[in-house]
Amino acid sequence: MWKFALLQAFLLASLLVPATQALAASGTMMVAEKGQPAHIPASWPAGCGEVVNDPARTVGLNPWFTEWPNDLSHYGFEIDSAADLNRLVKKLSQIKTELKQIRLCPMKEPRGLGWVTSLPEGNNTAVVFTLGDQQRIDEWYKAVRKPFGKMEFLAAPVAVPPTLTIFVQNEAIDIEKLEIPEGIIVEGGCTPGVFHRSNTKQERDEAAKPMAVPAKQDAKELDAGTKAAAERIEAFLKRHPEDQ
Repeated sequence: MWKFALLQAFLLASLLVPATQALAASGTMMVAEKGQPAHIPASWPAGCGEVVNDPARTVGLNPWFTEWPNDLSHYGFEIDSAADLNRLVKKLSQIKTELKQIRLCPMKEPRGLGWVTSLPEGNNTAVVFTLGDQQRIDEWYKAVRKPFGKMEFLAAPVAVPPTLTIFVQNEAIDIEKLEIPEGIIVEGGCTPGVFHRSNTKQERDEAAKPMAVPAKQDAKELDAGTKAAAERIEAFLKRHPEDQ
């Protein structure tokens, strides 16, 4: 089903961009297939390959857009038990990089993964491993300082660190059995997109503004399952403040 969704994305990109005037295009590259070993770039931190090529991994996707470094890749996992999940978390903790993170998402499974990449409903992906490539970003930044003619970068963007997004509403997930080794940041959220830090003028200006108090989300906007999962995530984070 994932491949069908990728074909849809490719067709959409083709329709949006005339062949005679290809100013911009987007799509999805498949970088891993279920049951097959995935290529691990030498520029990635040591240990990422152990996560990416775990037996539970299904496919890997690289959303792309012209004028962009397209360094971000997402890898899906189907798991059966808390032991499977904790195995992935342990492998994450062993990656040789300073920043590693877990995001707890109240959804059942991922749907959108960036640009035109979307997954079909019922994909049953309980965990997604996401990471960017700083080397690719640095090379892109040397040549492109103002993509789309609008974004103004003050420095090279910072790549998304190795991140496991756990979909708490998935039947295979029980966060009460989640074991978090030292050195991993845990927070609520969905799969990372684009950069960890963009280093744009806009980002700097926004950071300089007084922080506004966010409006509390109306519980009526959430279905019962998502609301319950969000409450479990909030309770988990309160019990583990040292991981935030």
